Amino acid sequence: YQIWKKKHKKAYYKWRIDETYIKIKGKWSYLYRAIDAEGHTLDIWLRKQRDNHSAYAFIKRLIKQFGKPQKVITDQAPSTKVAMAKVIKAFKLKPDCHCTSKYLNNLIEQDHRHIKVRKT
Repeated sequence: YQIWKKKHKKAYYKWRIDETYIKIKGKWSYLYRAIDAEGHTLDIWLRKQRDNHSAYAFIKRLIKQFGKPQKVITDQAPSTKVAMAKVIKAFKLKPDCHCTSKYLNNLIEQDHRHIKVRKT
């Protein structure tokens, strides 16, 4: 991930962003992840809360690193919807750049499977 990030300063125009709830050292946290159209991880971020402030800060961080995307695909989480509305206004993105679809977001949802595997 870090090697790819150093080599590629630009990301593809379509991003998929999702958050999942994981347990780390006995404490529950939210893991925010973003991938590009090819499935490369753009960024990851751990937060204690899942709210629009966390989602906004994560998306803002992505835009500062990789530039403005043409399309951002997320699930239908209310916090992400509010954060994307703020991002569209703050960074003057096209109003139709945000798409909420659980089917289009399957690529990143399937990627979470490997993170959430339980050791028995």
